[in-house]
Amino acid sequence: MKHLTIRHFGPLEEADIDMGRMNLIIGLQGSGKSCVMMIACYCTWVEKRIALRQSAVEFADSDTFIDNLISYYHARGYVHTDTYISYQTDYMSFTYDHKSKTFSHRWGKHHWEYKRPKVSYVPAERNMISLVSNWSRLETSYDNILDFKADWDTARSFVKNENNILGTGISYAYDDIIGDTVITRTGNVLNLTNSSSGMQSLIPQFVHLDYLTKGIYEVEKETNEKSFSDKQLANNLLDILYQRYYDKQTDFSSEKKTIVHLRGRDFVFSDGDQAKQFRKGAMRLLLTDHAEIFLEEPESNLFPPTQFQLMNWIVEMVNDRKHKNVFFIATHSPYILNHLLQENLKEFRLYLTYPTSEGFYKVKTATEEDIQGIYDNGSDAFFNFEPFTTE
Repeated sequence: MKHLTIRHFGPLEEADIDMGRMNLIIGLQGSGKSCVMMIACYCTWVEKRIALRQSAVEFADSDTFIDNLISYYHARGYVHTDTYISYQTDYMSFTYDHKSKTFSHRWGKHHWEYKRPKVSYVPAERNMISLVSNWSRLETSYDNILDFKADWDTARSFVKNENNILGTGISYAYDDIIGDTVITRTGNVLNLTNSSSGMQSLIPQFVHLDYLTKGIYEVEKETNEKSFSDKQLANNLLDILYQRYYDKQTDFSSEKKTIVHLRGRDFVFSDGDQAKQFRKGAMRLLLTDHAEIFLEEPESNLFPPTQFQLMNWIVEMVNDRKHKNVFFIATHSPYILNHLLQENLKEFRLYLTYPTSEGFYKVKTATEEDIQGIYDNGSDAFFNFEPFTTE
């Protein structure tokens, strides 16, 4: 369970939500849906960064936390004098108070049970990767779009072929020699850049999500960290875990010892259970356990039945028992809303933005009664929020 509190950020006056495995937020354009998503994603990333370093010292500087958020999501002008963010899980909690410019962090009681996620923000502007032919010459300060482009490059180099995507009759292939993506449908062959807006939205989205929820685990089996910083991070983490799990009275000359070989290093234990716990702890932090995906407007340029097929596939990823993937989706589509209401997912959360008397917006978590009422109203829920947001 994640608890997120946001006060006075962008158009948001307040959001106080408990997140589940499938989260959906709906509301007017400009009402703060993306603000909730970007902060939820950013806090998930901060949690991961602290867990992998076993330290929050990086954010001790009063400006680091908020400056990174503003820079990555291009959110300058969104921060108010009294902006406040609080994030809590079983593993840790932290808060940022802009009035006092303080960041505080505390470890949770399940600190050592944290499992490494792949955190990904999929922006509504994802079509840009299909429209821009030469990204190396593109100058932009939108780091979230550049990160998605980098993730897309990784994904398509792994998912090189996909036939009849989501039953649409569209097939996809990636030629890593020429570095181009080819789309085929009913015998016609097109480059992604020259394809329809629907294809330009669907293909990168599907290939990216397919890689994050399936392919990334196969890739990690075959490769280790390559950069110096990745190797240094892994070594530091292993040293910390070794100090936690090994018995300081270990007799290294004893014949009764267990050696755990990880990342080119040997870690010696005199107790087999200690060695087992050390390996399990290391695997939770060194290898991706699941994906946490923040997805803006998955319906963009998609025909309603294709929206249904896409969400049906995403629900399968949420229900994956081995990798407990998490999705947070912002949408304007009644088809997506109704489909998720029909699924009756165990950890489904529906959030609604609504205006306050001051001209800002708050976020309400729909109750079971609200959800039933919205389901009964169908698409009319998008035209009549008031019954579900009255305080």
